[in-house]
Amino acid sequence: MSVSSIREKTTAFIEQNKWITFIEIAIAVFIAIAVEFGWINQFFVVALIFYAWLSLWLRGKGWCNFGIKKPESWKNTLLLAVLGGIFFQALSLYVIEPILGKLTGDIPDVSIFRPLVGNVQQIIVWLVISWTFAAFLEEMIYRGYFMHRFTDLFKRSNTGWVVGLILANVLFGFGHMYQGTSGMIATGISGLVFAGLFFISKKNLWAAIIAHGIYDTVGFLMIFFGVYPGI
Repeated sequence: MSVSSIREKTTAFIEQNKWITFIEIAIAVFIAIAVEFGWINQFFVVALIFYAWLSLWLRGKGWCNFGIKKPESWKNTLLLAVLGGIFFQALSLYVIEPILGKLTGDIPDVSIFRPLVGNVQQIIVWLVISWTFAAFLEEMIYRGYFMHRFTDLFKRSNTGWVVGLILANVLFGFGHMYQGTSGMIATGISGLVFAGLFFISKKNLWAAIIAHGIYDTVGFLMIFFGVYPGI
């Protein structure tokens, strides 16, 4: 039996048995939680990308089904992403986080990044991390893999997209537990913004990836120059 034949039969089996998708999501969620609690190495999150690729391959699909495809206009995508990333960083710092601070009694804990202040070597390292592990991998995992798989449980209906949007971003917020309660909420809200860019750009993930990178870059540069609130 050829590989293509096995793949076709596997795809048909998965489509006919939705419980497989549920089990697949449960395993992925466990991996994400295990990384957050330090049960497994943080870099193990990279394995989720391979896991996501295998999920697509077994369904007879490719990365374009997660939104990694050429946008209709790179110019418009870049403009949307840059403006979205900068605007939301400002909105988050000076509107959302102060409100959350009053409601929860604290503001997002970013003390882990304090060594970046005035440290050229540290800022370079974190900018690289922000564009790889944060912007690219996190968008691939949360707005790409998780949101689509949650949506699959509801046969990709409009209700499914809403449920997928909410659950994926709750998980995304939880993944930033080290920032405290307000930090998790703020991160979950930022995930909704990135998801919004995904839908605005006709389910293309590049707008969300670039906006995420810009958002983090602005934040890290503010920390570097010592003007980030709470640093």
